[in-house]
Amino acid sequence: MAVYTSINSSDLSEWLKKFKFKNFVDFKGISPGVTNSNYLIFMPHSNYILTIFEHNSIEELPFYVDLMTYLSKENFLSPRPIKNNNGQALGLLKGKPALMVSFLDGTEIAIRDSKSCYSVGKYLAKLHLITNNFPQSNKNTRGLSWMSDMYLSLKKYLSLEDQKIIELEINYHKKLDKVELPEGVIHGDLFRDNVLFLNDKVSGFIDFYYACNDKFIYDIAIAINDWCIHEDGKINKLMYQEFIKGYQSERELTDNEQKYLNAALRLAALRFWLSRLDDFHNIKEGEITSSKDPNHFKDILIDRYIVGNYAN
Repeated sequence: MAVYTSINSSDLSEWLKKFKFKNFVDFKGISPGVTNSNYLIFMPHSNYILTIFEHNSIEELPFYVDLMTYLSKENFLSPRPIKNNNGQALGLLKGKPALMVSFLDGTEIAIRDSKSCYSVGKYLAKLHLITNNFPQSNKNTRGLSWMSDMYLSLKKYLSLEDQKIIELEINYHKKLDKVELPEGVIHGDLFRDNVLFLNDKVSGFIDFYYACNDKFIYDIAIAINDWCIHEDGKINKLMYQEFIKGYQSERELTDNEQKYLNAALRLAALRFWLSRLDDFHNIKEGEITSSKDPNHFKDILIDRYIVGNYAN
């Protein structure tokens, strides 16, 4: 989360007129994240998260709204979109699409351990199972074709070594792209800051704005590359094993998924290396923003290539 589009009290009051709320107590921008502008809105009896979308058109957003609405109705731990007096959740604020969702209690976990990794794996499997009956689908806009295009746009900034690594990885994954593996709706961005804990238990998954249809093993890999690692990005085997155990307590991995897990770890590392390189070289102006080191995922990618199999 971040703030690129600033709002004041008058802007917020005008937005809230469309809802059942009469007034608000206070509001503040939220700094973590790199994609959209986010505010925490304090109401007399409840709090809410207001997101202003910086890159999406309003026509691109109903999938995410409907997905979160579906998940909340299924009692999954996700934010619930708030509809205005006309029954619409999406609207325009400062000329950009905006959405308000319920605030979930909890915080990002301070210290990861095998227990927390087990819980995150378990709830990720629950998400994959619950969405089996979700009737909509959404293309992964950060898939392999996006990675290829992003690489070409960033190539001028990259060393010859980095160019070679990325080209080899893209060609490697093109060969695997047609492999049939179980798929459905995935979160697509299940990093530590997108999972809330309360009293040592998972209390929510947030930030569903990269959710799409793709292979489940890819979603698992995205999470493992952030949750189950040492500070240098290398896999923490105990955390890794507990994450997989937690996931399989709800949904058993197929033999093919286990076979292609390391390839998925490499693909996930490549995707986030490229997006962080884009954020680093194409800085977006904002009132409250944060940037992250692209080389973190370069190191992860190289490690996954060298080590290969973490199952043993």
